[in-house]
Amino acid sequence: MKTVKIAMMLLAALAMVSCSDFLELKHESNISADDFNRTEDELYTSLVGCYNGMQGALYREWAMTELRSDNTRIYARTSSTSIFDVIRQLDLSTIQPINYLVDEYWAGNYHNIERCNTVLRDYAVVGDEVLRNQYKAEAMFIRAYHYFNLVRLFGGVFLVTEPVTAQEARHMQRSNPDLIYDRIIADLREIVDNAMLPDTREGDELGRITMPAAKALLAKVYMTHYAVGTEEYAKARPLLEEVIATVGNPQTAADLVPYADIFDINNEMNREIIFAVRYKAGNLGLGSPFGNEFAPANSGTNVINGSGRSYNYPSTSIIDAFNAELGDLRKDVSMAEKYYNQQTDTWVDDDETTQCRYVKKYLSPVETVDDGESDWPVIRVGDVLLLYAEIVNELEGPTPEAVNCVNMIRERAGLQPLSSEKTANSYVFRTAIRNERRLELAFENQRWFDLLRWGIAVDLIGEHYRQEFIYSNLPNDYQPTIVEWQTLLPIPLNVMNINPELTQNYGY
Repeated sequence: MKTVKIAMMLLAALAMVSCSDFLELKHESNISADDFNRTEDELYTSLVGCYNGMQGALYREWAMTELRSDNTRIYARTSSTSIFDVIRQLDLSTIQPINYLVDEYWAGNYHNIERCNTVLRDYAVVGDEVLRNQYKAEAMFIRAYHYFNLVRLFGGVFLVTEPVTAQEARHMQRSNPDLIYDRIIADLREIVDNAMLPDTREGDELGRITMPAAKALLAKVYMTHYAVGTEEYAKARPLLEEVIATVGNPQTAADLVPYADIFDINNEMNREIIFAVRYKAGNLGLGSPFGNEFAPANSGTNVINGSGRSYNYPSTSIIDAFNAELGDLRKDVSMAEKYYNQQTDTWVDDDETTQCRYVKKYLSPVETVDDGESDWPVIRVGDVLLLYAEIVNELEGPTPEAVNCVNMIRERAGLQPLSSEKTANSYVFRTAIRNERRLELAFENQRWFDLLRWGIAVDLIGEHYRQEFIYSNLPNDYQPTIVEWQTLLPIPLNVMNINPELTQNYGY
């Protein structure tokens, strides 16, 4: 979408906003969407706004996902920064309904769901049938993407499928998670069954949603919502097979994009990327903030212009996991344990005295703070190959085809194929696949969702709390723990205050 006129993006960002302060949680005066979408061009501008609106939801997603997993942690034992306490809550599973990062994440998702609903209300204004169906499918995909994240993080949420007034929104009730999933699946199935999207995009359309993206998202929904081995769970397999065929049916690492090139800003939307949230530097209001968000605090210009904030701080656990695979090329692409201070001519590498670790995947040169170029991958080939290996192993065991999918990923990372001991049966191969997903998709907001999908979040994070050094040295000898109800986020307090009849998630 970077080649789309920036003026259209900014107009859409202003125009397509929720009319509901209940869902958006912000009391701003905005251009009414009812006065827009009168023509095909205006509808296209609104659709561009839906793409642009994904940035708002993604902004705090790292805190809802990676920070709550064993991949990252709080950046210090104590801090005087205003954001430290809310980050610590998410890391230690002591989240409060008033946590404003949760608040912002909720608002970002519903803000863009409302944009999608407006496009879906008005898409009939498009005269050409093929184009009309594409616009509809794109809006449905983005809405399904948001709801898939919301239902996994909050459980039952508000199922809003058309624009609503503020008064209507104030009296809405949360829907059962099964109903949320039913809507997600119905929308994605409509896209897939009716072939409403092209398989590839070129030129000015590069970055827009494709059929492989819809199939991959639907497959992940099936593998998340349904129990392993069920008929519905198994529906993911042919979808993943079709995605793999469409992206070139890779058989060896030579058929894949080199790992470092996947995240290169000079190689954006390469063959590895099936779908990404896109960013554009240049003081347009569309730049990525994550280079500065994740770079070390107080690092000056040694890592990125304007210094960093040390959010999403890599854990010792993820470092140990990378180090266990000697020569893993993904580590240096994904993260760093130290940085070079040009002023003092020394390496800053003592985690006990200063913040020196940082996520590198989204690091690109910036002239202005929070204005990076790096896109954020949502669905990519490595993810799909490992999902396919996982479902084949669960349904049949470690077949040669499934093992080859994992070994392709390992070969690209500079590693040897899995030993026979790690592919001897479905149990040991399952462990190998899960380890590979962690390293391959590190810091891409996948780990927490994987832990939930596998049903091991509580046990693994409890062990993480016991083993990660920082958690044994917290103030007042506090030792964090986690139980099942804490895997869901609380409904934000602002939402509860607007409608006192709402039920809060258990435990909050």
